[in-house]
Parts: sequence; structure tokens; C-alpha cells
Amino acid sequence: MCVMSMVMDHYHDRWKTPQYLNPLPDNRPLPLTPLPGIGQFTPAPLVPPITKEEIEEFRKLLDRAREYDKKNNEPDCELEWKKERLLKLAKELGINIEFIK
Repeated sequence: MCVMSMVMDHYHDRWKTPQYLNPLPDNRPLPLTPLPGIGQFTPAPLVPPITKEEIEEFRKLLDRAREYDKKNNEPDCELEWKKERLLKLAKELGINIEFIK
């Protein structure tokens, strides 16, 4: 497996964990906001916990992995289905990682 592929697998597995898909622990109350004019409460929208810094770290690791793979005669070795899988997850999480294309 090339390094580029390994980095993509790592971030897919990392972001697929419940911490990112359901960021509030079960023992904490949901943040509630009232519905206008009704007085009932609904959960407030949750902000994705993936930070810009984490996305930038991912991008830097990919850049370094590409360079390593080129130096070791494995350029463009990442698999297309892995890219698509990661892009799909990023879309579900509301983050932009179009730089992997």
C-alpha cells in the first residue's frame, strides 16, 4: 500500500467514528432552541467538530505522502474508490476536501 492510500484510509477511519458523526456524548443534554410561536423545543443544529486546522493537517500529510510516493516510484498510487469514499464522507460531515482529486 502506498503512503497516500494509507493517509486517506486513516482519515476516513478517524472521521467515521461516532465522535464525528454524533458529537454529543449521551450523558449531556441536547442544546435546545424554541420554535417561533409554538413554545416547543427542537435540537439546535450541530456544528461539525472537524476543524480547519485538522483539514489543513490532512492536506499537508497528503502533500508529503504524494512526494514520498513519487520518490519511491509509486506516483498516483491511491485508489479511486478510496478517494470517492472519503469525498462522500466529507460531504456527509459538511467539510470540503476537494484537494484530494
